[in-house]
Amino acid sequence: MAGIVLDANAVGQVITYVAPGYLAYFGYRLRYPGPDRPAGEVLIISVVTSLPLVALVTALLPGAQKPSQVGYVALLLALALVLGYLGALARGTKPIKRFLGWLGYRTQPESSIYAQTLYHLPDAAPVLIELKDGRRLWGCTRNGPQHKDDGINELYLVYPRAPGKDGIPEPISGAGVIVPLSEVANIVLSEDPTGAPPDDAKPDAPRGGAREPSA
Repeated sequence: MAGIVLDANAVGQVITYVAPGYLAYFGYRLRYPGPDRPAGEVLIISVVTSLPLVALVTALLPGAQKPSQVGYVALLLALALVLGYLGALARGTKPIKRFLGWLGYRTQPESSIYAQTLYHLPDAAPVLIELKDGRRLWGCTRNGPQHKDDGINELYLVYPRAPGKDGIPEPISGAGVIVPLSEVANIVLSEDPTGAPPDDAKPDAPRGGAREPSA
């Protein structure tokens, strides 16, 4: 049986239907990092995404296009990267999230609770860190794990404060503090960045004289 021989043009055609989709995927992950996917899954995503991109660029440019044409390849790859990133930006907007939620798809694009909440807090919004040993810290979050497999197991706070002698938070020495997440019991946010319903939309209090359990 004769072996399969690929010339430069055939190789270019193969790459053309993989590289644009991969760059679009890469552009999306620039905005929303995530754990590594299996190579086969990435290949399928790349091919499926490449097809409409190749069709779009082919329709935009006059004449027949070949993988050996620099202008065609440059436009195709640049457009793929930009559209991937813009798609991620659109995915993170509240209207798109609400629309997908209306369709029943409520999975958030961010792949960690830090990325879904603390990352979206205003720079000046403080949080309260309650440690397992009972100590407390206040500060503004600046960095943390983007997804569960990125190897980051700490939370970085700036403008750190700790209770003074009278219990009132006082600045502590240093511009920032790194808190191991393994030592954290709770993180209390001063603001809600998720767009949750307002207070008047909360469930009604128990009726019939029932009392809410005390903390």
